[in-house]
Amino acid sequence: MEIMQHDTDEIDINFLKLFHILLSKLHIILLCGLLFGLLAYGAVYLLITPKYMASTMLYVNNASTKENTKTITQSDLYASSQLVNTYYAIITSESFLGQVIVDADIDLEVEELAKQLEIESVNDTEAFRVTVMDEDPKAAARIANAIADIAPTQIPTIVDGSSVKVIDYASIPTDIAKPNYRKFTLIGIMLGLCISMLVILLREIMDTTIKSESDLEEWNLPTLGVVPDFAEAKKHKSYGYSYGNQNVGR
Repeated sequence: MEIMQHDTDEIDINFLKLFHILLSKLHIILLCGLLFGLLAYGAVYLLITPKYMASTMLYVNNASTKENTKTITQSDLYASSQLVNTYYAIITSESFLGQVIVDADIDLEVEELAKQLEIESVNDTEAFRVTVMDEDPKAAARIANAIADIAPTQIPTIVDGSSVKVIDYASIPTDIAKPNYRKFTLIGIMLGLCISMLVILLREIMDTTIKSESDLEEWNLPTLGVVPDFAEAKKHKSYGYSYGNQNVGR
């Protein structure tokens, strides 16, 4: 037994014995973990549409701060990095994305396309990355490259004294970006392991039936008699008990 209940209603848990019980049920625990992992993978595969990610990298040049100097100061870098926020607003504007939709030849509304974009500064430098997420890997690459082609021509007409150059064009992605099948599978496995161990422990803790003499000792109860294990005794050609001076058994 795992729980010993005394007259004072105190409950002691034999953690070592619980550990051995878990070891004895290890095959069940591992099987549950594998089953939950497969279920998680299958659910994600069937319910979530995979999406691909394509990125292009652009360079921001704050030319107005360099008209009278050949050196680049920290304030120049800061000003250029802050322009990324301005460029984000421009790139996600209706007029800009409208041109992207035409050039990339995609069937999307401006609002839908804006939700697929992510623009971030690269380590607080003058470079920024535009990432596109789409169910079609080819469409994701076309959209990213359309942005890379349009940005250098449209942005300088809006932001005076600035320019944008393309560092990297996007290539057609081959790996699925979302969902992360490995992550969901591992979560499923961990849930299966935890749930199976919890059920096994709860069943053992809540089980107050007497199964052996050691159980009686844990409960501080006297042993009135022992019923022999006939199946075990049969293996040894004896029932393992006696009546008076006469052996009973085969």
